[in-house]
Amino acid sequence: MMSDLHMDWDYLPGADNSCGKPLCCRSDSGMAPTAARAAGKWGDYKCDLNTLTLDNMLSEIKNNVKPDLVMWAGDSVPHNIDTLNF
Repeated sequence: MMSDLHMDWDYLPGADNSCGKPLCCRSDSGMAPTAARAAGKWGDYKCDLNTLTLDNMLSEIKNNVKPDLVMWAGDSVPHNIDTLNF
């Protein structure tokens, strides 16, 4: 079972992980001022999931776990609520 993956299609390695917005590590977050604040290639615990990590995770599950069934539940939208129009 996979749940609440919160994919961020705009994740950018090297972007600021502490940009002051609800969701950082994105192209609109600006580049990190220090290495400690730089979003990593495989993701950042302060940010939503990036496509590289998701693709590799799904490939690992498909090729090595080989489940009979996968349930994908919860919500998967990114947390960039500051850019949404209600």
